[in-house]
Amino acid sequence: MGTLRIRGDIDIDQFWPGGSADADTTKIKVTVGANAFAYAKDNKTFRTTKVFFGAETRGRGTKQAIDRQNRITARLQGVDAPELHYKASAIPRSSGISDAKRKKFNELNKERRQCWAESATLALADKLTNFGDATIACEFLSFVDRPTDVVDTYGRFVGNIRVGAQFRADINLWLAEEGWAFPSFYTSMSKDEIETLIAAAKKGRKKKRIWKDYSEDTTRFDSRLLYRKNGPAGDIGDDAGPVLMPKLYRRQVAFRMQKAADIFDGSFADYLAGQRSDTYVTLEDFLVHKIESAQQHTLDELLDGRKLILDPDEVVFKEAESRLVDKKGRLLVEF
Repeated sequence: MGTLRIRGDIDIDQFWPGGSADADTTKIKVTVGANAFAYAKDNKTFRTTKVFFGAETRGRGTKQAIDRQNRITARLQGVDAPELHYKASAIPRSSGISDAKRKKFNELNKERRQCWAESATLALADKLTNFGDATIACEFLSFVDRPTDVVDTYGRFVGNIRVGAQFRADINLWLAEEGWAFPSFYTSMSKDEIETLIAAAKKGRKKKRIWKDYSEDTTRFDSRLLYRKNGPAGDIGDDAGPVLMPKLYRRQVAFRMQKAADIFDGSFADYLAGQRSDTYVTLEDFLVHKIESAQQHTLDELLDGRKLILDPDEVVFKEAESRLVDKKGRLLVEF
């Protein structure tokens, strides 16, 4: 497996409260025509690649790999910070839901946040200011065999971001080590990548930040916690409180909104059971058997009644399908 390297800049002003970026997604500005993208099949000898220019990602929607402002969106691999602004997906008109119920859903469906989300974002922004003022140079790394392997179903480039002198400071590991993000493993990750983050998360647990307030109770939901665009930004730690695994929180929001709008009648476990495309394997099973023979589970199997039975670092989620294609719609498999 080779290494994709992308060099560009991170605009620190994009982070909340000045912007809307949270602790585990960011924009990297890359200059079209420059040698921003390079690939090393042997993980050492990098050669410039232009394959991403004009490419399109296809998954849950279609978008350009590089936007009109010459940026890519990066998802920090292996970490999941508390949600700063999450809004449930709209109810499609083809669903058979009445206009009245859809209207009620839309009225209730506001951008919501979790405890610790603001603190995690502020902490990351503060960390990044140690390396520069408005913008800082960064290096994005992802271990992949093909161009199409680097993007997720939302068109984000998945990997690690490094900053500082000789790009030694790894943001992903820092978030896990400092207890600002939970580990979040996917079937696209290697054993080495997972084990590195497990070690980082062990350090993060000792920081007594989000791990101190980690909640297994899926019935706890504070509807008053809404996204506060432009702040106010208090001190780090002011928003402490119970925090559910973010992957489950996102589904909890959708469930709560549908329940309140009389669209869904059932328990949270019932709701998860209906999301058949969302599956996971246990970490123990994945490390032994990989995805090919590990036993797959649906998300409702994470629950025993109202409580989660596995911690974030004990689960490996199945990566949703995504593709990267050229202007003619051909899958990009060569750098």
